[in-house]
Amino acid sequence: MDDLNHPKVRKFTREIGRRLRIDESFLDFVFADKRPDCFQYWVEDVASGWTCYVPDEFDVTYPLWSTNANQTLLLVTGDSLVFGQGYHDSPEVNLIAKTTQGLLTELMIQLIESEASDVELREAAEFCGYRFFDRLLILMDTISSEDYSVLIGHFITEVDETSI
Repeated sequence: MDDLNHPKVRKFTREIGRRLRIDESFLDFVFADKRPDCFQYWVEDVASGWTCYVPDEFDVTYPLWSTNANQTLLLVTGDSLVFGQGYHDSPEVNLIAKTTQGLLTELMIQLIESEASDVELREAAEFCGYRFFDRLLILMDTISSEDYSVLIGHFITEVDETSI
């Protein structure tokens, strides 16, 4: 499927991650051969999807994993990075976070919404090195549907600022 990817999409390796100063526990998660079952749908092999569009402001894009043929991406410009979602069938990229912890917040929200058990969620958070799990659970228990998008966005921004 590499020929379906946008020309700026390149293979991600541990060496690239280290050069970009990505946390080693996140790299372990990305390159794990086996993950807890609750990740099964959400974190598929990167080759199971492709990204057809990358905005001009990014120099290179590295897919980290796929979900339903769409790729979770690390987008790089110079020495700054951002994480997002690229689509196989749409000329847009959804920017998610500036840090691995912000990206993992989005992933953990998907797991919570998929109704994984508390035990599975805690195992998942530990496995991927997510450090804001208890705070995220409190937010998810108290958030209302009309405030949902705004409060989740604020929380991811707060996680990013705490993690930089």
